[in-house]
Amino acid sequence: METVASQGEFEGKLHDVSNFHMGWINERNALEERCSKMQADSNNYLNMMDRLQGELEACKRELTAVGEKERQTRVKNKHLASRLKQEEDEVKRLTLMMEHKQDHFNHDIRKKERETLQLKERLSKKIMEKKTEKGTQQVLNTMPRTTTGKRAQWGEDPREELYKQLVEREEEEAE
Repeated sequence: METVASQGEFEGKLHDVSNFHMGWINERNALEERCSKMQADSNNYLNMMDRLQGELEACKRELTAVGEKERQTRVKNKHLASRLKQEEDEVKRLTLMMEHKQDHFNHDIRKKERETLQLKERLSKKIMEKKTEKGTQQVLNTMPRTTTGKRAQWGEDPREELYKQLVEREEEEAE
């Protein structure tokens, strides 16, 4: 009986070892499967890392190019701002100069108008003096006839022309 019991025990132990061995084989297969999955994941991660590293390098190059372009734009902007300031100063200067010339022109116009008014008053006084001296009217300015027998014509403003001629005669007589 001992042999049978030992044989039964032996078979039980063998069965346990066999089960234990099958468990290890299943676990080893599971570990190998997990290991191959991890290897594939690792390869995927390495490939992804290489791709991302390439993209990172491309982004760095692009960032450098954009930075350089921004720097050039900033320099150009400063240059244009400087030119704009110069142009604004030039416009101010020219505007002030034009205003000064306009003021000077207006002053000269007023001065000429005053002189013209004084000359007209002086002429009127002279005419009145001559009328009172002679007591008769005198034709001051006859219009000469042309060679065709027609009367000469006045310039654009006959009164101004008349005043000029009268002033010239007065000056000649005064000399």
